[in-house]
Amino acid sequence: MVETAFRERMVDGENEDEIDLVSLFLVIWKRRKLIVFGTLGATLLAAMISFMIPKGYLSTGFYQLGIAGVPLGNSGVPVSSLFKTENEPSMPSMPSMPSMLSMPSFKNSSTQFYNPGRLITYADHKNSLNSWEKVRESFKTAEDIKKRIKPIYAHSKDQKNVVIGVELSYEADLPQKVHDVVGFLGEYVKDCLSYDLLFNYIQNGFNTAVLELNKNENSIIDHRFKIMQLTNKVVDIQSILTKYPDSARIEDRQLVSVQEGGYHYLSPVSQLVGIESKLADLRRMLAELERAKEKLVISKAYFSKCKDMMEKSDKSGDFLLSQLPIIKNDLLKDLDLSQDTTKEAMNNISFDIQRFMNLYTNYRFISGPSLPEKPIKPNKRVIVMVTFFTSFFLLVMVTFILEWWQNNKKIIQASTSKQLEE
Repeated sequence: MVETAFRERMVDGENEDEIDLVSLFLVIWKRRKLIVFGTLGATLLAAMISFMIPKGYLSTGFYQLGIAGVPLGNSGVPVSSLFKTENEPSMPSMPSMPSMLSMPSFKNSSTQFYNPGRLITYADHKNSLNSWEKVRESFKTAEDIKKRIKPIYAHSKDQKNVVIGVELSYEADLPQKVHDVVGFLGEYVKDCLSYDLLFNYIQNGFNTAVLELNKNENSIIDHRFKIMQLTNKVVDIQSILTKYPDSARIEDRQLVSVQEGGYHYLSPVSQLVGIESKLADLRRMLAELERAKEKLVISKAYFSKCKDMMEKSDKSGDFLLSQLPIIKNDLLKDLDLSQDTTKEAMNNISFDIQRFMNLYTNYRFISGPSLPEKPIKPNKRVIVMVTFFTSFFLLVMVTFILEWWQNNKKIIQASTSKQLEE
């Protein structure tokens, strides 16, 4: 017998290490059935349980946040092209759009889509997630959303602290569900970014229109006053010339400069020519200011209507964007398009709207949302292998514990009895 042979080797062996190894093997061999059947039973049970664990599918997608050609502004606040014309006083203009978001711009926008209340409101607005109660519950906190909407940063040294997009992910029990939820998150991010830009565009546009209109009116008042003063001066000089006709032939009337050779004066006629020249310049500037005022009045009316609409809306970016053309058309009813200033102002409004339309359509998935074919959990192979090796080593340890107890049980019992007798 194998056991007898090994016992003989243990007695006759020459090396203590060999005896120890053989002893260990004999202990394992003695309870081989416990180890083999226990390991197989635990592994089979783990395999059966792995089939009962709910499956988990993961969908991912990369969503682009910036697109070249549409301006965002230096501080992430767009300014309307209504406030920049060629011959008018310098006003803020819309700089060229970077192809990605700066960190400050992303942080400002991320406060929108990391808001659980806003996400649920948007879901209700779109009638999304209503049939998936557990999905709605998985977005209870900002941390829940941050786990599924993660910024992707540029790796170029020349583009530090910029965000090129967001990685969207969601895990659930059905492939179609995770695909649809990631798609919903993409639309949600687009809506939040659009709302943030449109909110700043409208708020900044309204404030700029009011400020520039006030400046413009003050400039018009100032120019009219200067024109009136110079006009009165012309009348006074002409009255003097009528009263004193010989003064028209006198050349030395107004001091121009004092030099070593004496005093130099302008005649009243020369004074009239200079004043008329100044009046011509002031009238031209006044005409430009009045033309600018007409456009600023239209701008203020447009942004005022946008602001009223925004205050009554449900903080939806796509709703704000859809209302801009409606407001523009409503504004046209009270305007005369035969006027060049009206045409120019409305063209600039149309240009702004088109830029935001382009921006909205170019926020998009570069990859995904993926429709998973295989679940990511449970990993049956890993579960079975871990259970097999864990149960095997645990049962080996149990075998040695049982062997030790069996060998020392009598000694322990005898020692305990002796202590009790004493």
